[in-house]
Amino acid sequence: MNCVTLFALMSWCVLCGQAMHLMRPRPRPRPLDSAETWNQLNMMTKIAQSNDRDHETRLIPVIPSERFKEEETCCVNVVILNYYLNNILQQHPSDKRYPSINVVRSDLHRIARDLEPHCSKTDFSEHEHVKKFTGNYMKASDLYGDETKARNKAVGETDILFHYLYESCTPRKRH
Repeated sequence: MNCVTLFALMSWCVLCGQAMHLMRPRPRPRPLDSAETWNQLNMMTKIAQSNDRDHETRLIPVIPSERFKEEETCCVNVVILNYYLNNILQQHPSDKRYPSINVVRSDLHRIARDLEPHCSKTDFSEHEHVKKFTGNYMKASDLYGDETKARNKAVGETDILFHYLYESCTPRKRH
């Protein structure tokens, strides 16, 4: 009888342990809490902002603060982050305008890598904020007649994206 009780108790512990991963909070990527990442990002965006003469155009849509609590907001920002990593934060060897871009890009890549598994169940690429951002970026390229200026505008807004990631990608228990 003792063996049966022991087996039942061990089975119950194993099942509880297996189910616990569903209750664990989503991990928070370290660069989101790193003062060094914030400083490098701030340096890069200040350089871009000092070269930007258009202070009325905004590429990244405003997200109301109450939306930061919604799980999908983090994933929407991860999609925009991936757009940044693949299209905006690519530095050509001859381009020396943003000295800290490689460090920032590396940290942002880690954030995207750490958060993507939690966002892979749903395709957020058609979300209104993603579409609005990519549309704004394309319009800016057309408006300026130069993708370099639109890219500089986007680099100058990287701090906004980072803030959105910081606020919306907090650890949460999954249901």
